[in-house]
Amino acid sequence: MARIQGKYRVSVMRPWLRIWLVLVGIALSGALAAEDWRLERDRDGIQVYSRAVAGSPIRAVKGIVKIRAELAEVVALLQNPELRPSWDEMCKESYRHDSPTTGVERIYVHHDLPWPVTDRDMLLLTEWHTDTVTGVVSMSARAVAGGVPEYKNRVRVINAENRWRIIPLSDSEQELIAEMHADPAGPIPAWLLNWLSIDAPFKTLQQVKAVLEK
Repeated sequence: MARIQGKYRVSVMRPWLRIWLVLVGIALSGALAAEDWRLERDRDGIQVYSRAVAGSPIRAVKGIVKIRAELAEVVALLQNPELRPSWDEMCKESYRHDSPTTGVERIYVHHDLPWPVTDRDMLLLTEWHTDTVTGVVSMSARAVAGGVPEYKNRVRVINAENRWRIIPLSDSEQELIAEMHADPAGPIPAWLLNWLSIDAPFKTLQQVKAVLEK
């Protein structure tokens, strides 16, 4: 697992350029930094938070759960796209499309949404990293366009973010923090919006915990 890093040098920075860079930095801080998190559910050892995202009907979601399992077991489950349907209630199909470079993969995910809403799919560019000091394993993913042919009966999502952090608490217990947001790329009924914002992430973390502690 590796992280790609770049180095930049600016020898002289004019005041107007510094201000512009600060503003750009704020704008690029991401959709997941729009407002404070609001606790939506705290049950069975799982906390689900949400917050609004400008220009999107779907709220960003953060879920936290403690899992009694070894770190390697948690990573192995979440890193294997073929196992995603076992813990992601909406996932009908998931597979590794390719790996452009070490530690970076493109994962195809097909979500089966309740009738009469059209299914969604996406191609996620994912990157894994392990902090050699703290042992924390993190994953960041974003939807990318192209790469996989579009299907007539599925809507392709190209605006989505997903971040996971697996924090070792002990040899046999880990804390999983998951943040996610996806623009649905089309109209979604109000009842489904609520389900996606609270019930779906709660059930997902519940299932991850159940699979690993079984």
